[in-house]
Amino acid sequence: MTIHDEQAASRLGSGGEGRLELARVRELLRPYLPEPPAKVADIGGGPGVHAQGLMADGYDVRMLNPVAPKVEDEEFDAAFLSGLMHQLVHAADRRAALREAIRVTKCGGFVAAVAVNPTASRRAHAAYHTVAQLRSELTGAGLRAVSIYGLTVAGDWLSIMIDRHYNGLALPDSDPVPLETALECARLADRQPDMVQASSLLFGVGQRD
Repeated sequence: MTIHDEQAASRLGSGGEGRLELARVRELLRPYLPEPPAKVADIGGGPGVHAQGLMADGYDVRMLNPVAPKVEDEEFDAAFLSGLMHQLVHAADRRAALREAIRVTKCGGFVAAVAVNPTASRRAHAAYHTVAQLRSELTGAGLRAVSIYGLTVAGDWLSIMIDRHYNGLALPDSDPVPLETALECARLADRQPDMVQASSLLFGVGQRD
């Protein structure tokens, strides 16, 4: 399994990701990235909603899919798998995708991935990860110093309200701001690691040797 370019950035748009997920991924990923304009691979990023945020921060983002033809070794400063861990049902396919992400990332660079916790709504033909399972897969692929974060945690309920009632609309000008409140709730697990288990979405990141 290798990686090739997805279609041009003109396909970037608003995908199904919620506003809390988008904001939280951006703030968790940023400390692991070199300063812009570092090169970041967004692997399996679909319509590119996460890529848009990174590009807005000044990063050189290239959207990739886990299929041929080949991308050069160590071509990127970092890599991010935003949806593949959930979509790839077979563990062998997830290992192959992670190893490709590691291969195209420079030595010392970070590879991050989003996974779905079994506490989330379940559907057939999808992969789910506990904190321990995600850590094991990232470590087993060859990453070191792996950390697992909760993307949503206690912010889940408020995120659902925002996405359902303000879908496509600007959030109200209120105090407190709904999205900021959701972010503060999600950040609780950064200070209380035991809460990560309760998050419907997990964010794992590790460093390449």
